[in-house]
Amino acid sequence: MSFSALKPARLALVAACALMIPGAGADAQQRRREPAARGADTVVINRADITMQNLYVTPIDNGGWGEDRLGSEVLNIGRRQRLRLNTGQQCRYDVRAVYNDGREETRFGVDFCQRPELTLEGRSETSAQDLQRQGPIGLFVVRNRSGNTLQTLKLTSADGEDSEDILIASVLNDGATFTGRFTRSEGCTYDVTATFDGDAEEQTLQQRNLCTNREVVFQAGGQDAAPGARPGGGAAQEQLQVEILNRGSITIQTMNVRPARANSWGRDRLGSEVIAARNSFTLRMPRGNTCQYDVRVTFDGNREEVRRNVNLCETRELAFTGPALAPGRGARKAPANQGEQRPAISDVTVVNEGNKIIEALFISSSKVSTWGEDRLGAQRIEPGGRFSTQVERDNQCNFDFRIVYQGGREERRMRQNICDRREIAFGGPNAFRIDGGGPEDGRRLVFLNQGRGDVRELYLTPVSDSHWGDDRLGSEMLPRKFRFEVRIPNEGGCRWDLKIVYEGGQSVEKRDQDFCANPEIQVGRPGRPGHLASTGTGFYITTAGHVLTNQHVVDGCGSVAISRPDGKRTPLRLIAQDEGSDLALLQEEGATATPLPFRAQGQAPIRAGERVVLVGYPARSQLGGVNVTEGLISGLRGALGDQSRFQYTAPTQPGNSGGPVLDEYGHVVGVVVSQIDKISGERTAQNINFGIKLDLVRTFLSANQVTPTEDNGGQILRAADILQGSDRSVLPLDCLE
Repeated sequence: MSFSALKPARLALVAACALMIPGAGADAQQRRREPAARGADTVVINRADITMQNLYVTPIDNGGWGEDRLGSEVLNIGRRQRLRLNTGQQCRYDVRAVYNDGREETRFGVDFCQRPELTLEGRSETSAQDLQRQGPIGLFVVRNRSGNTLQTLKLTSADGEDSEDILIASVLNDGATFTGRFTRSEGCTYDVTATFDGDAEEQTLQQRNLCTNREVVFQAGGQDAAPGARPGGGAAQEQLQVEILNRGSITIQTMNVRPARANSWGRDRLGSEVIAARNSFTLRMPRGNTCQYDVRVTFDGNREEVRRNVNLCETRELAFTGPALAPGRGARKAPANQGEQRPAISDVTVVNEGNKIIEALFISSSKVSTWGEDRLGAQRIEPGGRFSTQVERDNQCNFDFRIVYQGGREERRMRQNICDRREIAFGGPNAFRIDGGGPEDGRRLVFLNQGRGDVRELYLTPVSDSHWGDDRLGSEMLPRKFRFEVRIPNEGGCRWDLKIVYEGGQSVEKRDQDFCANPEIQVGRPGRPGHLASTGTGFYITTAGHVLTNQHVVDGCGSVAISRPDGKRTPLRLIAQDEGSDLALLQEEGATATPLPFRAQGQAPIRAGERVVLVGYPARSQLGGVNVTEGLISGLRGALGDQSRFQYTAPTQPGNSGGPVLDEYGHVVGVVVSQIDKISGERTAQNINFGIKLDLVRTFLSANQVTPTEDNGGQILRAADILQGSDRSVLPLDCLE
């Protein structure tokens, strides 16, 4: 905040002195990039999942935020606001947006001469780096952790001059943050005074040096937290702890808590989390000046439930039951004397352009962390087929799509705008593709991950912008061999900066990229020939040295080798691999091997409850040698009803992949392939693992003219005897770049 509006005489004197200095204006103009000759229209787009309440855009050398550019209007989701800025005098502006829930978003130093369109997504906050910005205008943040709504905020300078309310017409909800501005030349030390709603007392934090201490925190009870302290921290701050129980059948998306009879609900206490049906969440918060609070939760479909005047000092559990809606029992009743707003319905068609059957389809709001139920149920989408469904949504349009092909391979389309797009295609030219969205008329860019690992984050910004902005991948990863397609605004020009963060945390920056000349960019971490990339398990199936393992164990390897105890490696030749079945066949040249026998075709098929033993090399870097585990066959189908898989309970770890599943005679009855959390993306169960049935294995081997060794005799063995008998046949495999 600047006091410049209160000191016109001082400003006039400064301006007059500047005019009297010869060449001052010319020198300044030489140091500044030549701006446009006149003002220009600028467009701000609200891509957040909530309505924008206030918008402030001010030159970087202005001491205050100025007036709300929206005036008495708001900026709804997906809408644009056109602004007229005087870019003939100044190119760089600071931007601050305030959303309906009180959340603040800021962008600093945006060059509107080069970037006439700015998209705000509700995720960019003032960072510690922003607060360190040098120049005539200093920044500071005020954090409201008082338990009440902050109504007014004023600064008093060392010479006793009071500012106006620097919040202007807005308020600061409990848990919210306000970024303030001040002119360094007018001093650094101020008293900061806040007033609150209800019966909360006014607080004044005295003699705060905003040049050195850029965070001001208002706590319950009037205590100022140390900069960087956790909200509500400190030994003297009493904490409330309540278990919030979701007894309903649908997910709780948001939760707000306010002192009883307060006007504003404040921030969402769940943050980025949700409370799934039949689950709970531990609410921890400062007590504040009262024990009596109102608690509001919002379920899927924007359905609210409120508990009023709850004593959170004494309550240990607070349960919410959700809307009483029984599927198939007619239309929902509107509450008495209240017209309930029905959720919007969007019709969406999923098209299978690939050559494999789609066995499962999941559609979930992009702001929800779980996938929900399979939309297909018992249905399937054949190659070339279509499946139409209705998606219930609230006031947002972005949804994530996930399909599973027969055989287990997945594809995803993240952040699809189903308000604009009614068809989502998978397979064919869309296989291994992630759609990053962007303006429909924007410039299309394609990022190809040709490296070994996943790309975790990807940032794009015009070279003229001083901030990296938001991660374009959002919650998505860019796996190896996948491509990420995004559209960028044409107004951003051709030259952009690119930043990539890999799964292990390594980052690479590529500056001044000409995307007009090169719209396809390879972003994968480069391989290091001969370097160990990953490990797995395989086993001999013939005396001629044929080795069977998973396709994903060898996928992308420069070479595959057997790791020997003396540290040496025996190379293997890759004969065949099939992604759909997740099987690969290799051979050790010139070997006379001891194969593991398959259960003979004439023998009884596997049965649920049958004992199985796993021999393999999991977590080899930690465990070192061979590992044996026991369990039972728990099911005769895989995930989503896959008949080519079976379930077993023997503990399975990374590195077991490709190893044999053995019966109590030591005969192979399957091949280890995956855990349930690797397929669903959620750790919803333990000791549920999957093997590939021998029918599919034999089909794969027959197609490659290989006949495995079989056996139909023997005696029941202990796990130790099975391990001893298979030790020379089960192999630790190295995938080398």
